[in-house]
Amino acid sequence: MKDNISDMLTRIRNGQKANLLEIKLFWPTPKFCLVILNLLQREGFIRGIKFGIFNKKYCVVVLLKYSELQKPLISKIERISKPGKRIFCSGKVFWNLNTGKGVFLIATSKGLLTDTEARAANVGGEIICYIE
Repeated sequence: MKDNISDMLTRIRNGQKANLLEIKLFWPTPKFCLVILNLLQREGFIRGIKFGIFNKKYCVVVLLKYSELQKPLISKIERISKPGKRIFCSGKVFWNLNTGKGVFLIATSKGLLTDTEARAANVGGEIICYIE
C-alpha cells in the first residue's frame, strides 16, 4: 500500500529545504491530496497549484512560497495519522491542542478543516498532519 499523503508532504518538505520554486506530483494524484493542497493555499503556506504535462505525463505542480528573506514559510510539516495507526480526536479535545503558530489539518464529517475551524464547528475527526 502506498501512502500518497506522506509522499506529498515529504516532497513539499524536501522542496522547501532545497529552495525549489515548484515541485511536481505525478498523476494519478488522489482527490484528497488536492483538497489538502487547496487548504494549504487558502491558509497561505503555498502560492498555488496548477496542472501540466511533464515528460508526457500528467502532473500537479505545487508552487512553493517563501518569505522576503528567502526563508521557507513551512518550517515543519509532519504526518500525524498514518495508515498503520489512525489518530482520532473529538471536538472537545481540540481546545487542549497547543498549536502555537502551526495548523492541524483534520478530516471531519464536514470535510477537511483546520483545527480552528473544527473548534468553531465543534466537530472531531482524524488528525491528518501538522504544518508550522
